[in-house]
Amino acid sequence: MNVDKQLFSLINATKVLTSTRDLDEVLHLLIKEVLSVFNWADVSILFLWDSHNKHLKAKSSVGFDMDYLDKLTLQANEGMSGKAFSLEKAQLYKSSDDTSQGMSNVTKKNFQLYKKALKNKKTFPTSAISAPLMKKDECFGVLTIDSYSNSIEFTEDNLMLLQTFANQAMIAIENATLLSQNDRSNRIHNELTKIYMSHQGLTGITRTLSSLINNQICVCDEFFNLLSYTYDSAKEIVEELRKKEPLMVGELFSETNLAYRTISLNDSYYDISLFAINIENETTGVLMVINDKNEVLDSLDIFAVEQATTVFALELQSRNQYISNHFNYEGYLMKGIINNPEKGVSILKSKRFYKENNQYMILKIEIVNELTEFKEIHATKQSFSRLLYNYLSMFQYRSLVYEDSMEYSILFLINKKVYEEEIHRSVYVMLEEIKKRSKLSILAGMGRCFIEMSEINSSINDSNKCVEFMKMIDVEHDFMSYKELGAYRLLLNIEPKELDNFLEIKLQTVLDYDLKQKADLVNTLELYLYFNQNIRKTAEKMYLHENTIKYRINKVKKIMGITEFNGDITFEINLALKTRTFLNRSFLFK
Repeated sequence: MNVDKQLFSLINATKVLTSTRDLDEVLHLLIKEVLSVFNWADVSILFLWDSHNKHLKAKSSVGFDMDYLDKLTLQANEGMSGKAFSLEKAQLYKSSDDTSQGMSNVTKKNFQLYKKALKNKKTFPTSAISAPLMKKDECFGVLTIDSYSNSIEFTEDNLMLLQTFANQAMIAIENATLLSQNDRSNRIHNELTKIYMSHQGLTGITRTLSSLINNQICVCDEFFNLLSYTYDSAKEIVEELRKKEPLMVGELFSETNLAYRTISLNDSYYDISLFAINIENETTGVLMVINDKNEVLDSLDIFAVEQATTVFALELQSRNQYISNHFNYEGYLMKGIINNPEKGVSILKSKRFYKENNQYMILKIEIVNELTEFKEIHATKQSFSRLLYNYLSMFQYRSLVYEDSMEYSILFLINKKVYEEEIHRSVYVMLEEIKKRSKLSILAGMGRCFIEMSEINSSINDSNKCVEFMKMIDVEHDFMSYKELGAYRLLLNIEPKELDNFLEIKLQTVLDYDLKQKADLVNTLELYLYFNQNIRKTAEKMYLHENTIKYRINKVKKIMGITEFNGDITFEINLALKTRTFLNRSFLFK
């Protein structure tokens, strides 16, 4: 073909490329039209650069089997096309020797795929030219054409013409990309707006976003509880992610609203993109996009996800408001029952909460973290309320909650015959999970179990005393039932001055001796009585010889002026020891 015909063909090819706005169609036409310009060539192939995986990926071809070529990836400088990409300069290969040399560094895997894609052609072209697709000194891909005819040899003029074609093709690709992105961004906005306005909830939004970006989606609340998903293994993936990550979603996004993680599950790897869902600068959820390993979200995928997080935030805000309203309503019912216990059953019956043979129990929870700013206190309370709601909704016993500042009074409605200890164990397990997930310091007291609603305030008082005692005494555990409180329930009702006087009368002489002589008589006495005056067990507990324990006990008897620890004396001393513990002068069992 002479130069004039080549230029005419190039002009026609450029018109064809600019006749469509669809990017996929532009790529298809590009590879087809290059052979109309170079009509003596046998095959053409277009590679585009994958910036995430750092390789050239075959996007379109004529004369090759794309089933094989689709699996082929070239590193920069690999093969003839890779060399044109890395040098950012068109390359001419005039002979089979040149093309063989140009392909000498192709990996074994890529070379096998290349041979299978050739459709019975020779292994090496007799001549080839490759031109980079350039935009502002950056290479985005490579266009390569090959000839397998011994009578054809590409020239420098052909090389210049191919580069001119590649430049025009790059403009067409860029225009189609911009138009495609604009059309897609409008579609994303319209689809997400439509799904939100149609009130299809989290499930509808999740499915819509999944179809817009062609990826699997799941949405969790701030505690990594799965709310909505489009992938069957989402629960397993979230559980695996929870093992590796902080239990509060917000800790993932301390500096940015986007994080990445790789999860291994059932011998498969998944790249997870995590996007924060924020409400008033507080992270209250996370949107996760699940990719097969090494896949990447493009800019419009990320745009779609960021748009969707706003819609998800509105849904979560509605969900959070429902929880707040739910607790407010339950608090209203609880207040009515507490103020008028005689109407308690009728109140429960009117709301269909009542069942025959119900038994009840009160749990008091208090958040004891020291927070000063109102905004921080409000955010902490709202977050804890959502967590508490989540656990109570899954708990085996129905409940009503009354919120008051940083305190929660919970009425459990137990409609089956169970022992109190079993209820305590279930509540304890739940509280341990809540404490771990919230990362807050909480104290919880459990009141007595009751059947008649007239006893509700007694159970409330029990739970309050448990919390009050734990706040006064430095103990390790942060959950106590009224039974565990034991004799301390009585001490809580006595004036501290009276307790001081009692302690002074019964135990002060021994306390003074310990202080003056730096002895350990009081602690020895406490353990001795705890083990029912068993010398051996006391010695084992204190890692001392039995004779040492005998000596100390005899010393105590001498100081106190007694000959033996009988019933009344033992009772009074035990009460004095508990008073000492209660007044927090020291505490043996840490």
